[in-house]
This record gives sequence, structure tokens and C-alpha cells, in this order.
Amino acid sequence: MSIVIFGAGLSGLIAATQFPSSTIYEASEENKNSHKALLRFRTDNLSRLTGIPFRKVNVRKSIWIDGRHEAPNIKLANMYSIKTNGSYLDRSIWNVEACERFIAPEDLQAQLIEQVGKRINWATPVSKEGLADIETPIISTMPMPTLMSLLGMTLPDAFKHQPITVDRMRVQNSDVHQTIYFPSKDQPAYRASITGDLLIIERKGELDNSTLDDVLEAFGIQRADVSVPLLEVGHVQRFGKIQPILDAWRRQTIFNFTREHNIYSLGRFAVWRNILLDDVVEDVAVIKRIISGGKYSASLQHHHKG
Repeated sequence: MSIVIFGAGLSGLIAATQFPSSTIYEASEENKNSHKALLRFRTDNLSRLTGIPFRKVNVRKSIWIDGRHEAPNIKLANMYSIKTNGSYLDRSIWNVEACERFIAPEDLQAQLIEQVGKRINWATPVSKEGLADIETPIISTMPMPTLMSLLGMTLPDAFKHQPITVDRMRVQNSDVHQTIYFPSKDQPAYRASITGDLLIIERKGELDNSTLDDVLEAFGIQRADVSVPLLEVGHVQRFGKIQPILDAWRRQTIFNFTREHNIYSLGRFAVWRNILLDDVVEDVAVIKRIISGGKYSASLQHHHKG
């Protein structure tokens, strides 16, 4: 089936693998490694869909504050939530039990681009006029407020978001899978993870020697074990943390995109909800069934509740 996809980030690329005749429009220049965050999945569904091998591992988790590891409690959960989202919500910090996960290769984005790259139109932002001319179904992964602007809709003062900064570095002689949460407001990092030998630090402040030393101490890593120069420091993700909006309004607006404009929203920015890439894989399958069946009905409503 012929469809158009807006965005060649991971959500758009995942959709493109499931719609072989799709055309993809990406506003930015070609970048096969723009995704810097953790590529850790709850299932191997994406691996089976794309044929890209994932690694099954056990992930260990912990909470670090005031120079020691602590068990989850209400105070730490609220501190972490207000630090990361600016509001008090239940977050993943509550669950620090070891868990089974599937690790994607670091070049997952590049491999997906290799599969669908000939269909991507790089540096091609969508205009209001261009959007109006498209007659086929559209899968949009662009931020929800951006799409609303293109459609000439009034933006409520609700789409609040904060940038995050990601640092990546190698750890010598390492093959572990671990995540540590940092709820203290005095520590700019809020989460750090080691995947094999790759240490990823996610933060909302400056990375100075004190910040890095505290992260390394939490993992029990010596500074001499970290690659110098660091692999990558200071990659900013503009929509790193998005704050929730009224859910009933959010779902109805997304439903109206489909009913009135034949646009299906996919990915956390498009649906303005903190979902996982695992959810994106499931949502693509739902969208594909809906488009194939030509019906919006209850299936679409169910999709938008996610």
C-alpha cells in the first residue's frame, strides 16, 4: 500500500520497514546515528520484524543518592519524578528488580536506514501546502504541536518539554548491563546505564568532574577505565522530557488527525506520551491493520489510548 511517513527517526524507520512502498520525508540532513539514548527493548519483536539480531541479557538496576545505594521509597520516587518531569508521577525508579531485556546493536538506526534508505527524502521538511496535496494515508512521527501548526490548529499552552543531554563513553574490560537512577537534585545526571562496554549518561545539567566522578563511583568504575577522549559528550535532545497533557483531549485530537486528515500518529512525540519503542512496534502493526481494513472504528480508539 502507498503511504507517506513524516520523520526518519527510529519510529519512522520502524514504520518504513513495515510499509515497503512508503515514501519518507525527513526535515534534517542525513544522519545515520542521531539516536544516542539507550537501545534496550522488553521483547525481540523488532528484531524478528527486521531481521536485525538483538542480544538477550539480564539488566541490574539500583538507586544512588548521597554516596550510597538505596532501595526504592516514596521520597526517592517523588524526588526522581520532579527532577525528570517537573511533576509527581509514578516512574520506573520503583522497579529495581533484575529484568530480562533485548539489546539492539549500537548501529540500529544505520541498519534500518540501510533497509529503507532509498525511500528517504532527506532535508525535506513538510510544508502546509505539501501536506494538503498528499492524498494517501500519512504516518506522522513529528511532535504533536508541530503537526497541529501545519494543520492550522490553535496550540494550547500545554505542550511543555525540556531538553536532555546525553553523554556516551567506553568502559574498558566491560560486558555488563546495568542502570542506576540518581534522584538527587544536586546531581545533574538522572540516569546512567552501561550496555556492554558503552556507558550512557542522561542529564539535565552540566557534566563536570564532580558529576562524572559520582556516576563512576555509583558503578564502582575507576576513572582510568573510562575511554579518553570520551566517545561523545553533550548531545542535546530537544524533546528529551515531555510533560503529560490532558489525556482525553490528547486522544481525541489524535483521533481527529486520522478522521479528518488521514494522518496516523506514531511515536512518543507524535502521541505526546512517554512510551517505549516496544510500544511503537505494536502501534505500527495496529496502524497497518487499520489502513488495510479501511476502518477507523474501535481499533483506532484502542490504538490512541496507548
